[in-house]
Amino acid sequence: MVKIKGLNGNLVFIFGPGSFDEYLSFLEEKLTANKQLFSGSRVIFKGEELKKLSHSQIASLQELCLRHGVIMNNNAVTVNKGSSKDLVIYRNLRSGQKLRSEGSVIIWGDVHESAEILAAGDIIVLGKLDGIAHAGCYGDMNRLIFALSLSPGQIRIGDRLSRSPEDPDKSPHPEIAFWDGENICIKAYSSRSGLRG
Repeated sequence: MVKIKGLNGNLVFIFGPGSFDEYLSFLEEKLTANKQLFSGSRVIFKGEELKKLSHSQIASLQELCLRHGVIMNNNAVTVNKGSSKDLVIYRNLRSGQKLRSEGSVIIWGDVHESAEILAAGDIIVLGKLDGIAHAGCYGDMNRLIFALSLSPGQIRIGDRLSRSPEDPDKSPHPEIAFWDGENICIKAYSSRSGLRG
């Protein structure tokens, strides 16, 4: 399913045949049982089977590793492109910067206050989202916004708008925003329930 090997100071997770749920269960078990081994280790994802997974599924596996103290070797991660319009960004988005994508966006970093992301697809931020995020910007209500720390000034999904309530005492934790048919919902993310709850 997933073989783990050491290579040049990194741990390489080689994904063999299996499903997303099987990968998730396997990694959860391994990371929990060997906390001292994995915490602080640099990890690379490899394997042809990764190409069968979506951006959201790979992000879920990476987020699980991050929560166990693993350091992802971002530039070595194999991602299913799915669409040439999708973007993977390996940096912070600074205040005032604007990013637009005709597909989905994954950002390895923080999105600072007054920075703006517009995406036709999903928006996944593996860091803190403080700026403005608009998923499904052409009216697709089935899109989502995910961040390891979600406190945006404004979020939009399709043609609907929501503002994040101000809560200075809020502790950072992974959250997901999605349209439930009536409102934009923001809820705590669970790796077990997946990105769409």
